[in-house]
Amino acid sequence: MASIPNDVAVADMRRDGDAEPQEPYPGHARARWKCQCNRCKKIIYPNRNNVKSGQGACRHCAPNTPVDPAAAAAVMFEHGFRALLDFPGTGKPWLSLCTAADHLVSPRYDNVTGRDGGCRFCKRYGPGDPEEAVRDMEAAGFKPLEPFTNIRSRWESLCDRCGKISRPNLNNVRTRGACCSHCARYGLNPGAPARLYVLKHLSHGAVKIGITGLKTREDRVARFCGMGWTVVDTLPFETGEAAYKIEQAVIGVLRSEGLSSFLQAEQMPTGGWTETFDAALVSASRLWELTQAELGP
Repeated sequence: MASIPNDVAVADMRRDGDAEPQEPYPGHARARWKCQCNRCKKIIYPNRNNVKSGQGACRHCAPNTPVDPAAAAAVMFEHGFRALLDFPGTGKPWLSLCTAADHLVSPRYDNVTGRDGGCRFCKRYGPGDPEEAVRDMEAAGFKPLEPFTNIRSRWESLCDRCGKISRPNLNNVRTRGACCSHCARYGLNPGAPARLYVLKHLSHGAVKIGITGLKTREDRVARFCGMGWTVVDTLPFETGEAAYKIEQAVIGVLRSEGLSSFLQAEQMPTGGWTETFDAALVSASRLWELTQAELGP
C-alpha cells in the first residue's frame, strides 16, 4: 500500500496526537517519528499507527505513565521548585520550596510540566526581593539593564566577561551560575574552575562524558547520580575553556570512529544526551583512557 502524503500525516499528528513533527513523515505507520509534544514540549518518537488508534503521541503526558522520581525532582528544579518529599505521583500535590523566594508550596507535577505552572505566591505577590535578584545576577557576572520581573522571564543584562548583551533568566543563573549565551557553554564559565567527568549507566547501557563548573549552585554530577549514573572518574581544570577543549577532543575521536549519540533527549530530562555513547561500543574505561590521552604527556 502506498504511503500517505506527508501533509496528511502531519495534519493527523497535529490533530490526533497534539504534537508537532520535527522531520518529514517516515513513510510507514509503525515507524518512529520525531515530534515535539505541544503540551510538555519534550521530544518524542510516536508512530502514526498508535496515534490514529487513539493511544496518543506523548508517553510523558499520558495520565498513567510512570515517572522516574529522580527525573521528576530534576524537572521540578528546572521549573523553580526544590522537592522536599518523595515523589507522590504526577497528579498529586508535591511539597516543595520555591527557589525564587523560599515559598513553601505544593504544586502538582503535571501542572508544572504540562501547563508551565509556577509558584502561586510569586505570581500573586512577586518573586521575592528585586534587590536580592540583582545581587545574584551581579555575583554571576551580569549587570541587569532592565527591571526584574520574575524568575522565569529572560532578563536583559550585560555580561561582565565578554561585554555582550545576554538574556538569561534568574532561575538558570541561581542554579547553574554564569550562563551567558555568548561566552558560556551550557552554563559553564570558560574562565572559572571546572571539572570533566566520565559516567556510566548500567540499565541504559550507556557511558557519558561531560563538564561542569565548580562554582555553580547546582552540582550537575550529583544530579546525574540521582538518575542512576555512576561516576567513573573526574578531572579538575583551572578553567572551563580547558575542560571544554578536552571534552570536545574526546568526542571528536569517537565521532571519527562513526559513533553517534546513544541516548535520546527524552531519556535525559536534565540534558547532556548528545555526549552519551553505547557502552557496548565504547567502554567507560576506554572513554577515560581517551581523556587521559588528550591531556598529553
